[in-house]
Amino acid sequence: MVEVACGDGADKGPETITRPRERPTRPPACRVCEAPSWWNGWRVVFPVVLCALGRVVGRCEWPLALAKCSRCRRGFTCYPPQLYPRRQYELDAVALVVAAAVVGGRSFAEAAREAGCSATSARRWTRWVGGLAEPGDLLAVATRVDPDATVSTTMSSAAAVPAVRTAARRVLGALEALGAALLGSGVECLERSGLGRVLGWQRRLHGEVVWLTRAPQRLSPAMALWGEVRLA
Repeated sequence: MVEVACGDGADKGPETITRPRERPTRPPACRVCEAPSWWNGWRVVFPVVLCALGRVVGRCEWPLALAKCSRCRRGFTCYPPQLYPRRQYELDAVALVVAAAVVGGRSFAEAAREAGCSATSARRWTRWVGGLAEPGDLLAVATRVDPDATVSTTMSSAAAVPAVRTAARRVLGALEALGAALLGSGVECLERSGLGRVLGWQRRLHGEVVWLTRAPQRLSPAMALWGEVRLA
């Protein structure tokens, strides 16, 4: 879980913290040709994450180790388990904003203030969440992951062309159900939200990443999520 401290006063925001440089002794093998690689420096990112109280967000200065393949000379970034690749706003922060808009009934401008982002980002994230998957598919996976879980199926009956907010609310609710089922089955989740838990689980277990601005932007039947469910 990625956390920063929260301010303790009404006029204090979350603190900005700096993470130390951390990496294992040897880098992972190349993701393309599977040849050995070597460490090749660092780059610094500034992800926006939930604070320790889970209500507002803060910014981290986070060094990421760079590696380079010894065969194909491809360079790549080694992300820690807590960070989702190529996102300034981490998934829990995105879920916080989308929930404020589609569950809390706030305007996109008001929801965006939860994370200090723009209303345009809040709209884009809401549209993205609403198109991630069919709620019924997520709920079916939740039942397979934890047969003892109580899963509501009311969100799976969507209209032919649902409104953006309605679609996002249904998918967000189904993701929460699946995230809770993962926890109930003993999966170690590093995230707070259903969105973060499900996408983080898929990335750590299967190497699958869903992007915001390029394909794949949707959890599809081709992904491991819809095949035989493996938890660890």
